Amino acid sequence: EADPRCSAAYLQLGVMESDCGNYDRAKECFEKVLKFDQRNSRVLQAYAIMESRRPREDVDSRRVLDLFERALKANPRDAGVYQAYALYVAELGDIDSARNLLKRGTEVDKRHAPVWQAWGVLETRYSTAKNARDVFQQGIWACASSCGGQSGGRRCARLWQAWGVLEAQEGDHAAARRCFSRALDADPRNVAAVTAWTLMEADLGNYADARSIFERTLKLFPPQSDDKLSLWRAYEVMEERAGNTSAAQQIFQRSMREAMTPRDDEVNPNNIPPTMNELLISDPQSPVNGDLLSIKEKSNEVEVSRWNTGSNNLDAEVWINNGSIEGKLPQKMMKKLRNDGANRR
Repeated sequence: EADPRCSAAYLQLGVMESDCGNYDRAKECFEKVLKFDQRNSRVLQAYAIMESRRPREDVDSRRVLDLFERALKANPRDAGVYQAYALYVAELGDIDSARNLLKRGTEVDKRHAPVWQAWGVLETRYSTAKNARDVFQQGIWACASSCGGQSGGRRCARLWQAWGVLEAQEGDHAAARRCFSRALDADPRNVAAVTAWTLMEADLGNYADARSIFERTLKLFPPQSDDKLSLWRAYEVMEERAGNTSAAQQIFQRSMREAMTPRDDEVNPNNIPPTMNELLISDPQSPVNGDLLSIKEKSNEVEVSRWNTGSNNLDAEVWINNGSIEGKLPQKMMKKLRNDGANRR
């Protein structure tokens, strides 16, 4: 009401309605924006994704493709549009067209890591491991920062993570560990890398190593954050699946004690030591940033595909999160964990 022509507000409202399954309301929001901002590629991209998420029998593929084409016409250099477009085309089964779109995305923005990652994942699923490795390596070279060290910097973390998943699937666990280690060197708070690495070690029976990774990483997150909660739950489930009921209960109790403890910054923000303050400040360059929003804005996650790891314990999924593909716990598993946690209280 304060600004009836605010594109960003209508965009966020449309995304929120889409996440709630209110597709017609979301459509109204996007159409309102396009009446006065016809060349907004982000709105057109979000509109296309929303239309693709309708129940299968209600999806108009031609409509979705037309919206993506309009978005590219509005901004031919928006790599995020190329990525989202390619992922939808891949869902339709046209892998060659999807590959071409991703390649074009890397050409218009060579440092757009999510496009490189999506391309590598596409090759992982539909081509050869060699082709996927080549894409991941090219992406790391293109996205590396001058001060990023051997790992290339935060922008490259998602590429190392996806490369690690590839090597784990190929059975080269030593190579997978090197990739996951590089991912965490590039970004120590990369939840996707932690999840994928610990899943692999648990599958191999290396529970001591998986525990070490969890314990080391949990210290880096601020209390009560969504990312830390996700890691606590993944840690708990790993122990449950391994039959370590007592250890799982202890992990649950630790997470609950932390959740019920008032945060230091809320009690007395002036007395927080500098080192803790660094952990409590929200990082604007999230491990799965893309060029839209950070990983912490969970309402903007859009599921595109699933990667079954063949694990007997936990299946990892591949999701798109603001233009980035990442591994995480399945939604059904998180729902079960929340229900179990409520029952324990």
